[in-house]
This record gives sequence, C-alpha cells and structure tokens, in this order.
Amino acid sequence: IGDVQVAAIKTDGTLWTWGYNPYGQLGNGTITNYSSPIQIGSLTNWKQIGGYSNQTAAIKTDGTLWTWGLNNTGQLGNGTTTNYSSPIQIGSLTNWKQVACGYKFTISISDGYI
Repeated sequence: IGDVQVAAIKTDGTLWTWGYNPYGQLGNGTITNYSSPIQIGSLTNWKQIGGYSNQTAAIKTDGTLWTWGLNNTGQLGNGTTTNYSSPIQIGSLTNWKQVACGYKFTISISDGYI
C-alpha cells in the first residue's frame, strides 16, 4: 500500500501489516519495524485499506473511516498534526465506501461524494 509498508485484509476480516514503521503507520501501537505480517488488533470487520509512504487509512464493514501514521500536515483528517500509531476513527459517518492515500493527503468517498 505504500513504498515502505504493506497492509492486507484477510478473508476473515482481520487486518495485517508489516514493513517500515517510524511514524506508527503499521497501526500496532509501536514505531517498531516488522519484516513479517502482524495482526492489528483482533477485530474481524475491516473491509478496505489504502496507504501511502507513512500513513494508512481503512474502512470497516460498518462504514466507519479509520486512519493512522504520519500526520505532520493533517493528512489523517482528524483536525490535528499529531502522529498516531494505532487506528483512530475519523468523524462519526458510517457511509464511507472507498479510501486512498497520497503524498500528505487522504481521500475517501462516502455514498458517491468526496
């Protein structure tokens, strides 16, 4: 998903990440690098994931949007510039459909609108 980290959702809905992690972009609450997949939490309701370089974003099956990692320009979308090493929910909407990340931004579509 990024140039330094990888994320995947298994068919059972669990979220797995690995790779470079200086800003917590793997989402396991640390800034430790991992060369093998690690499960992020124990939830089984992850639906879609996107990422870029040092940030990650995902949507759960309940339609909520979650982000984590580098946030120096507010790219996580929670109104701060604080980095997060664990997933944080963005807003309270439950109709997010797709998410993608790019250089210092995250974009998501809800019910056909950006």
